[in-house]
Amino acid sequence: MDFDGDFGLWQRRIAEGQEGNARRMAVLQSLALKSGQAVLDLGCGGGQLLRDIALAVGDKGRATGMDASAEQVSAAATHCQGLAAVELLEGNATDLPFDDASFDSLASIQMLEYVDNVDAVLQQTRRVLKPGGKAVLVSVLWDHWRFHGAEERLNDRMHEAWRAHCPHQMLPMALPGKLETLGFGGIEQKPLTIFNSDLHENSFAYWGARLIARFAENNGVGKKDADLWLAQIEEADREGRFGFVSVPILTSAVAL
Repeated sequence: MDFDGDFGLWQRRIAEGQEGNARRMAVLQSLALKSGQAVLDLGCGGGQLLRDIALAVGDKGRATGMDASAEQVSAAATHCQGLAAVELLEGNATDLPFDDASFDSLASIQMLEYVDNVDAVLQQTRRVLKPGGKAVLVSVLWDHWRFHGAEERLNDRMHEAWRAHCPHQMLPMALPGKLETLGFGGIEQKPLTIFNSDLHENSFAYWGARLIARFAENNGVGKKDADLWLAQIEEADREGRFGFVSVPILTSAVAL
């Protein structure tokens, strides 16, 4: 799934919303940043987390953002304009263009599940971290990412189509073992559960619904049924029977 065009815009709106802010604060708390540190944000998107990192490490620090999408890198540059610590590049996370032990810590919010070769990214993560450096990774239990309120059969079709948007549906279950094998310790996990019972423009569900509808429209469901599904969940919202649940998992680990 490419986060360009509307997909990129909607992803940035999610990151800027109330749940995106809460998720970002949890990552920052886990990172426990200090002035002067060098920090890598893998899959930086529109730069919301990167800006917070740059403010934390200060002008003597280094806040590096990397994303596979040129459009997202451009958006991040605009969002982080004027911050001396920020550097941005477009690139592939399976082949990081940095020296060994370059960073004090690393963060990645919902990027890993979109990469076919997760092990290669984790190997690169371990390589570029200094011993004692911390990796904070957020990925989603996609089997539990669910809208409620639409007609059951159509709702199931939409969610089944959505499964194709990334290759790893339940990555948090496998991450601890992968990290331990690659030389990480101190591995901890905690849920950052999202629950929306209202469908408004500052909710994750509002923009997430548009993502799934557009994706399903282009992946076997068709525009008519995707539009019908959107109409049904909007009706459920008006009638007070709408719901949305997502279970992102924050995984943190220390490079040994």
